[in-house]
Amino acid sequence: MTTTDSTIHDLGYRRYVGEREGARGAFRALFWQGFRAMFGVGRPMKTKAVPVFVSVVTMLPALASVAASGATQGQLPITYANVIGAQALLFLLFSAAQGPEMLCRDQQHRVLPLLFTRDVTRTHYALARLLALFTAMFLVALAPLLILYLGEIGVAKDPGATFAKMGNKLGPVLLFATLLAWVMSTVSAFLSSLTPRRAYATAAVIGGFLGTVVISQGLQDLAGMSEAATKMIDPIETLRTTAMQLFGETKRWMELTPPPSVWVHVAALTALGFAAAAGLVWRVRRVPV
Repeated sequence: MTTTDSTIHDLGYRRYVGEREGARGAFRALFWQGFRAMFGVGRPMKTKAVPVFVSVVTMLPALASVAASGATQGQLPITYANVIGAQALLFLLFSAAQGPEMLCRDQQHRVLPLLFTRDVTRTHYALARLLALFTAMFLVALAPLLILYLGEIGVAKDPGATFAKMGNKLGPVLLFATLLAWVMSTVSAFLSSLTPRRAYATAAVIGGFLGTVVISQGLQDLAGMSEAATKMIDPIETLRTTAMQLFGETKRWMELTPPPSVWVHVAALTALGFAAAAGLVWRVRRVPV
């Protein structure tokens, strides 16, 4: 036997004596920390730049549209799809900048081994992070739509009667915000999980979405595919078309080549989101720790 002179000292750290919440508490903590990270809460000012910029800039056109409609006493109608469709790249910027903030930092700073030693499974981790990204994206997408919805009621000559007639628009508002958040969050979460480098992840998210634009346009120009069919390949353009269908707005090309039913677009976007979410879970289960 060997003897040593080493001693264990009690440094006086406070011990945790509260209730052990288990996997549910760990999931809730991961979600809440991720949600705060999406808006830079508790982080340096530079991490708040993109969330604040996107939140403000996406709401300004909605406020301008409501103001213009009010100034013309309703002569200039409020168009939901035109306003929200033109902001798709801003929502892409938000998801591309903030998605890697959660998923890449955990890999880069070797946090995952600490998380997985507790009650957190890899699947729980992936779903908690995805839920945080989806919730933040949903709120950012919903804000301008709610401004348009409430503004259309407020500028009406008879707000009470207008509110009674506009009950059918609340469903499309919530549905489109959900679809946009679902597609953007799942795809950006999956692509962000592929690398621990934030710059690479951001480039992958932006390149992934914009790459489908190039493929869609190439198939239309070179292969002679119909415009309605090629637009289904591009998620951003599919979201724009879905918005027009949900809010009863049309463009010239939709009259010449009618797109598939709105529920076909909803199903396609939902399936894309589920495929990306499955890819995220698959990737997290294989991340080396």
